[in-house]
Amino acid sequence: MEENEFSPKIDINEEELLGKPKPPKYLKVLLIISLIVIVLLIGVIIYLLFFNKKEEKSKDEPEPQFPSYDTYHFFGTKYSNLPYDENGIIANTFKKGGENFNEEIGNINEGENYKSNELNIYDLYIPRYAENRKNETNGIMLWIHGGWWIGGNLAMTSSLCELYGQLGYISANVNYTLLIDEYKVFNIFRILDEITACIKSIKKELVKRGFNEDKLVLGIGGVSAGGHLALLYSYLIKNFNIIPIKFVINNVGPIGLHEEYFYKIKSHNETLDNIDSIPIIEQAKKDGKVIKLFPDSQILFFMNAFWGNKYTKEELNSILDENGNINYENEKYKGMYKVVKYGYITEIEDKHHLPTICVYGGVDDEIGVSTFAYLKEKLEKDGRHYDYIYSRYEGHILFFPTTEDGNQAVLNISSLVTQYFNEYFH
Repeated sequence: MEENEFSPKIDINEEELLGKPKPPKYLKVLLIISLIVIVLLIGVIIYLLFFNKKEEKSKDEPEPQFPSYDTYHFFGTKYSNLPYDENGIIANTFKKGGENFNEEIGNINEGENYKSNELNIYDLYIPRYAENRKNETNGIMLWIHGGWWIGGNLAMTSSLCELYGQLGYISANVNYTLLIDEYKVFNIFRILDEITACIKSIKKELVKRGFNEDKLVLGIGGVSAGGHLALLYSYLIKNFNIIPIKFVINNVGPIGLHEEYFYKIKSHNETLDNIDSIPIIEQAKKDGKVIKLFPDSQILFFMNAFWGNKYTKEELNSILDENGNINYENEKYKGMYKVVKYGYITEIEDKHHLPTICVYGGVDDEIGVSTFAYLKEKLEKDGRHYDYIYSRYEGHILFFPTTEDGNQAVLNISSLVTQYFNEYFH
């Protein structure tokens, strides 16, 4: 028998010989689990930092939320560059026999209906929320852009359409023919006809998409020159039956072309506490706190644009005296003013007395601070309900405030517009 056949097998553990106890098996398992957890945590952190992107909601849009001026969440469909009329014709309502006929205005609106042009388009924003309520009352907000009637386009008000679309209301923004020298046959009253044509098209488009035409209501608003056009439309247009208009929003709009409307703060360090009365403005003139915004030649330029650019530059200059001031006894001026005055809010009868929101800034270098004093006088004389927001330290438009005063004004505007929506769109 061999020796190793009887020798016991000896299992030598070096760690035991060295006095080191052998770790239990469960510690190894815990160690492995811990390593796995750490790896998973690192993976989650990397995903959150680099790969996590919010997906668009595929579910139905929830109840609309109060809007924020710095973030838009428009859920719906935008229909771009829709023409007013597929036949390319715009009704001339100021000519003889037209529903808005006025003998003096008709003198510059003679002839047949207008042919549309490349500027006669609008964008229509239909929120998903409105799509789900086609048989209920649906409010529409129509926005008119600014640019001193001679510039700008509908893109300037696209953010407003998105913003108030967040509240669940349909919005549209309209382009119109600009009153520049190349368009000599166009005038301020044609723009009103274009807005009417746009409203007709909006109604037709929504009815085609299944909305109940008897439950559509409209608000009309504008910024700068668009604010003037919104006010002018609500004063001068006789037929509001296309879509019933419930209120007007005038954001820093001029109200006419009298020189006293255009006084600005001389120094931004000397703003006015209030601008809601003519005596305040007149006293500010005496104190030297406000000065004329631009020379009388500029006022004549805009008057001529309202009139269809009928006068040459030389003819306009002949209306000025040697000091550059308008000679109000000049026959050319009288002939132009006789028609153009119907484009001034303060010179015409208020036919509809629509509730109105007015917004103005204290250091506005575009239209000045004196405008609202004269507008307020007209609003109160006509018996309009109006709400007024004045931001003492802000300038033109108030979209992007730079002061705490402006931030508060923007919040007030949002709150006020929402109140109007809730009151007049239901």
